[in-house]
Parts: sequence; structure tokens; C-alpha cells
Amino acid sequence: MKWVKSLQVKYLMIIFIAVLIIPFSVPFVSMLVFVPQIAMDDQKSTFEGFSQLEELWHEEAKQLADQSDTIISQHLQELHKKYPESQMFWVDRSGKTRETYNYEGELPDKWTPSYTIQFMKQHFDADPFTVVAFLGGDSTNGFMVIQVDRTLLEPPIQRLSDHYSYLYMIIVIFILFLFIFLSWLFFKGIHKRLLRLTNAMQDRSELGIPHTVVISKIDEIGELEKSFNQMITELEHSRKREQEAETLRKDLIANLSHDLRTPLTTIRAQLSIVNEEVKSIKGNEALKSVDQKIDYLSALIDNLFSYTLLSAGKYPYHPEQTDLNRLIRKIAAQWYPVLEQQQFAIDINTHQEPIYWTIDPQWMERLIENLLQNIIRHAAEGRYVGITLSKQGNGGQLLIQDKGNGFKEKSEKQGAGIGLTIVDLMVKEMGLTWSIETSEEGTVVKIVCP
Repeated sequence: MKWVKSLQVKYLMIIFIAVLIIPFSVPFVSMLVFVPQIAMDDQKSTFEGFSQLEELWHEEAKQLADQSDTIISQHLQELHKKYPESQMFWVDRSGKTRETYNYEGELPDKWTPSYTIQFMKQHFDADPFTVVAFLGGDSTNGFMVIQVDRTLLEPPIQRLSDHYSYLYMIIVIFILFLFIFLSWLFFKGIHKRLLRLTNAMQDRSELGIPHTVVISKIDEIGELEKSFNQMITELEHSRKREQEAETLRKDLIANLSHDLRTPLTTIRAQLSIVNEEVKSIKGNEALKSVDQKIDYLSALIDNLFSYTLLSAGKYPYHPEQTDLNRLIRKIAAQWYPVLEQQQFAIDINTHQEPIYWTIDPQWMERLIENLLQNIIRHAAEGRYVGITLSKQGNGGQLLIQDKGNGFKEKSEKQGAGIGLTIVDLMVKEMGLTWSIETSEEGTVVKIVCP
């Protein structure tokens, strides 16, 4: 991957551009703001400057030489209409204050020389800018005054310069928000691509493996997407090989189970014929042992076949409300002759009231039979079978107990593992839980319905 396509380099470029924009944008933004403002101010400007206002006011005062009070008042009124932002008043030759226009301060009715000097001293080079002009240029004719806010007389560029710091702050804030916005877009794109990978992990195919994703860009996340697709491809190949091997194994077990049933049936038939011919005690014992081995091998084949169907999800399962009391009594009645023949003590304890479990009764019967077969094969020395059903909350628990030497003792008859595997598969499929407690004093299998 080239370094220019790296996400880290791209983000560093965003930071670098943001830093460069701040100094280089100031002249551009200043021109963008100042030029239109200056043009607008030039169009709307009433006064051209301090000296121009002073000359204009003295010129207007000269024109009012030897004019009547009425004409002076009318002329000042016209001037105020022309310059509405200003404050005006005039004092006649007797020192009396005449008309005021937009004046906000307090003026005396009668002006004295001392007050006049104080007024001029107070308003010299002050804000607002004040111009005093004698009517007709003669101090004996009285005078007229105009006051204008200094900001109206300053050049537009100077007025804007007072707010330049605020403008610069606005530019910096704008660049900051631009940087934040670009950073948000940058990380939003990263988040979107990572979220797409997360969704791809959750969206699985028929094989239980996520689908591949389209590589959008060649960067760090693009490399991650590429590795993700490579991993998915390897998982698909591995899963297909596992499925092929599992299918082959299941087919082999199913075919082997089917192929072994026929010779076992033939051997058992021939054994019954031979049994009539053998007269010695030793021969009968040998035939009895062979018959037991045939039973064991037949049960083992049944377990192999059942396990194959269960693991493939093809074992018929029909759950229904089942009275476990009745089912246990039925199973106990069927197994009682077998256990009695083996000289087992049988202890059956069921509940007084019906206990209903939502299970497949045939599955439950097969499950209990597997556990009883294990007791006969691996705990026969204890000569005891106990089956106890009790109510527990809304459900109940079933205990199947023996008094053998426990699982730690090695049994002469191997192959019990597949029987317990079938029990485990059936228990989980029916929504039950189970556990085994074993010791030298025996084994207890506990099955619980939540």
C-alpha cells in the first residue's frame, strides 16, 4: 500500500490544510468583507470628512449674513433634513438660544461669554465632532453649531478596522468549524466502512460463514477488508471440506449399521439352531455369552445409527405434553423382567400428581433405556436401579441412580460413550438439562425440566 493512500496521511493533510487556511484566508476574507462595505458606505455617506464638514458649515454660515431670524431658522431646518444624523442649534445676536434640531444635551436660554468659552473648550476635539460658525462671519450676529458622531466622519476602512479583531476571530472560528466538519466527514467514512464489516460478520451464508465485502479503497481499512475476504475464502474451503468429510462419515456409519444388521440376524438364527444341539453346560455358557455379545453389538449398531440421525437433524422429533409419571411406570414395567433376571433391586418413586413435560415420549423412552443399559453393562456389581421423579417449581427432576463403582472404574464392556452422547443430544434438543454425579458409591444422573 502506498503511503499517500494511508488514512493517517490523509488526516494529517486535513490538519495541514486547516493550519494553512488561517493566515492565507485573512487577506481574501478582508477584501471580501471590506470592498462591498466601502462601496456601500460611499453610496450612503453624508459627510466626506472632518475638514469638509468644517468648511461646509462655515460656508453655510456666511450665506446667512444680515438674514432675518425666520430665514435663518428655515435654512437650518433644511440643513437638518439634509443631514439627519447631525445635531444642530443656533444662538442669535442677543445670546438667546433659538431652534434646536435633534440636540440631546441641555442648553441655556441665555448665553454668556464665559459659558460660550466653556462650551467651545469642552467640545474641542471631542466626540461628537463640533463645528461653531459665526453668522456672516461676524461674531456680533450670533453663531450656529453642528455636532456629528465621529464614526460618521471617519473613512470606512478605519471604521471596519475597529472590528477587525472580531472579524479575525470569526475567521478562526470558521476555520475551526471547517476542520471539525472535515474531520467528522473523514471519521464518518471510516465508521461507515467499519460498520459494513461488522454487518458482513453478522450476515452469514448457508454455510454459516459471513459473505465477502467489496474493497472500497486501498488503505488500512482496505487492507483489512482484503484480509477479511481472504479469511472468508479459506473458511468456506475449510467448511466445505468438513461438510464433505462429515457427510462421508455419516454415510459410512449409516451404511455400516445397515450392513451389520443382516449378518447379525443370520448369526442369531443359526445360534438358536446350534443351541438345540449343544448339551454340555460349558457349551451352553459359551452360546449364552455369544448371544449377549450379539445383543450388545446390535445395541451398539442402533446407537451408531441413532447418533448419525441425531447429529444430522433427521431423527423424527414430535414434542407433546407428556405425563412423566405414566411414562416412567410404563418403562419400568417393560424393564422389570430384565432387571429382575439380572438380580437388580428396583426402586421406583413417582409423584402423586401428574407432572407434565413438553417432550417427545419416544425420545424420552430411548433416553432412559440408554441409561438403564449403561447401568446393566457398567454398574452391574451394585445390583441396584433407582428411578425417582419429583416436582420442582413449575417443572420437575428425574433421578436415575445405581450403586456401582462409578465412572472412574474401568468397565469390562466398552462403548458406553456413544450412548451418553445420544442422551446429551436428546436432552438438549428437548430443552432439558442434565448432570452426572459419580463416586465409588455409585452414579446419579439428574435430568431437569426448567
